[in-house]
Amino acid sequence: MRKVLIPTDFTIESLQLIEYAILNFPDKKLDIILIAGHKLPDTRWDLTRFRTRTQVRKQLNEKFNASIHRINMEHKKNIERISFELFTGINSYAFRNFLEQLDAHDAVVPKQKTLYCEDRKWFDTTKFIKKNVKNIIEAPMECTEEVPQRKFSILSLFS
Repeated sequence: MRKVLIPTDFTIESLQLIEYAILNFPDKKLDIILIAGHKLPDTRWDLTRFRTRTQVRKQLNEKFNASIHRINMEHKKNIERISFELFTGINSYAFRNFLEQLDAHDAVVPKQKTLYCEDRKWFDTTKFIKKNVKNIIEAPMECTEEVPQRKFSILSLFS
């Protein structure tokens, strides 16, 4: 069995990367690990109540869950399981430690910047994956919506 990391922004489009993983490892059973980045809370109170599973469940919607179920059913001979992991670190050292715990050496990432989360607490883990994973496959990914460019200004700090 081969563990494959795939960054996600909890959109159906990000699940296209699972199809690329299956195409690139056709004779292997895959353990797909969808990774999202989340910033830890600022206060002690919020930090003590912080649960990764709760944060992931808040992001899941009916369409996304149905798509995962469909992919599982269509490719059950290739997929052992699909799971979610939340990366809460802030640098490559933390990500390497995270990878060590997962024991994963393969990843499928989008070629261009396509993953995006509106909530400032969430972030794209693609750059960490590209920098730290040994075997990376870059895949073209179709988006139905254009990825908005974030504009930084002093006003955005207070919104």
